[in-house]
Amino acid sequence: MKRKMEGYAERRTVLVVEDNDMNREILCDLLEDDFNVLQAENGLVGLLTLEEHGSDISMVLLDVYMPLCDGFTFLERKRESGRFDSVPVIVMTASDSVDDEIRCLKLGATDFITKPYNIEVMKNRMQSLIRLQESSAMLNRLELDELTRLYSKEFFFHNASIVLQGDPDARYDIVCCDVENFRTMNERYGREQCDRFLHDLAGWLPQVLPGMILGGRLGADVFAFLTEHQEHDWTEILKNAHFQPGPEQQAMKFSIKYGVAQNIDREISVSNSCDCATLALRQIKGRFNTPVAVYNEEMRRMQLREHQLVEFAEPAIENREFQIYYQPKHSLESDATGGAEALVRWIHPQLGFISPGMFIPLFEKNGFITKLDFYIWEEVCRELRKLLDEGIPVVPISVNVSRMDFESVDLAEKIATLADKYNLDHSLLHIELTESIAGDNPELIAKTLERLHENGFIIELDDFGSGYSSLTSLNTLTLDVLKLDMSIIRHASATSDYSILRYAVLLAEGMRLKTVAEGVETADQVAALKVLGCDYIQGYYYSKPLPVREFEQYIAARCA
Repeated sequence: MKRKMEGYAERRTVLVVEDNDMNREILCDLLEDDFNVLQAENGLVGLLTLEEHGSDISMVLLDVYMPLCDGFTFLERKRESGRFDSVPVIVMTASDSVDDEIRCLKLGATDFITKPYNIEVMKNRMQSLIRLQESSAMLNRLELDELTRLYSKEFFFHNASIVLQGDPDARYDIVCCDVENFRTMNERYGREQCDRFLHDLAGWLPQVLPGMILGGRLGADVFAFLTEHQEHDWTEILKNAHFQPGPEQQAMKFSIKYGVAQNIDREISVSNSCDCATLALRQIKGRFNTPVAVYNEEMRRMQLREHQLVEFAEPAIENREFQIYYQPKHSLESDATGGAEALVRWIHPQLGFISPGMFIPLFEKNGFITKLDFYIWEEVCRELRKLLDEGIPVVPISVNVSRMDFESVDLAEKIATLADKYNLDHSLLHIELTESIAGDNPELIAKTLERLHENGFIIELDDFGSGYSSLTSLNTLTLDVLKLDMSIIRHASATSDYSILRYAVLLAEGMRLKTVAEGVETADQVAALKVLGCDYIQGYYYSKPLPVREFEQYIAARCA
């Protein structure tokens, strides 16, 4: 039995994020006599583990180069979350690149160790860093926040709990507020001006909140206030409260959002009550003219369901609960099926059908979407190979890529490797991205699409016309197909005005792009689109999304 580290009686928990199974197992074995050890095979699983066990984890040991989500992405998402800033990260790598070290440190890494490493030296460095972090945390537990003069987070929770215990018959509310896009404000106006803004806001809020008892600063721009319970509408109270910053901040553009938890339950912690208020607040982020949201039973059910879905996601992949449906695309030129789009459906053994509108945004938020996307791509490749082997006609299948997929520097190579694994012609896979994704980090998107195109994949731009299309960005992206959003089709059909559709088709023709019209439901729409020169039609007029067996029968009967 190895000797424990002296003076370190209480075991801390460390998370090892390493994709090499052997290296990870060896390192965990070497650490387990001195630490409780959690494992993750890549950065994505590491982030999910941090979400689940964050309050217990004292340190992360992080490899840099990993599939799905590398160390740089892990550090970036950890920093963006802000919830685990106090957890130190030691980066481990076989590379001696100074650029890698600088990049990791800029992204918030605490230390950097080059493999191979001396395990005893590593353990003592870990011990020192954990103690330093814990000492720093104790020092940070000052009663009042220096900038705002509100209670610091821990003291707000503590003092609010005392108030709740003092009068068992009184009822209380918690109001949380957040300055939307505060990080952008910092970049635009400078930290000094934004600090003054927060100072003035923290001084103003207690004056306008009725029954205000005490307030605290939970994060950079997030405040919480314990108030007496208000029977009247908090929405009206806060909608009519207009903050006027000081003279030097008058030019600032800002939006303040409020979340309210009413008549809070004494059986749960103040921290959890604040979580309820901030959950309500998150529902209205980005929504113009909606400054206030009150936590309700529906939000509670949604919160529980989201936690449930996150827990079920990994087993759902293993149990193949995610099923692929295929919606055919009809070629107006050949009058036959000319392709299909792969759409994911989740059929849970207990919960039944789970709407993509529920789980896809959630997985995009927590990063699981990258794993789901790879699962979908492989299912599509497997199905195409099966059809080819059985002599059933095949058509190109378009598969979606999510925003987070583009964070992988070798996305094109990964998809190419997958197609090659099933010996598929790359042109059978169409890569479909939405118009909104195309506007994010255009330089990275453009380079990735170019590599995909060089590998023989066909690129489709989905939802064209649903947002604010940039013709300049269209010119910079490597595209083959323009998918016209169903909102354009419905508008044209409802008003009998097909001018926008005509211009969209002419634009595509000028750029030498094929066109697909989505959401087509009537014979009149089909006739109009044929006259306009649209190439393909997708919608319920020809077929709804079909499960695999029905799709195979459909294309066997309709392919030219």
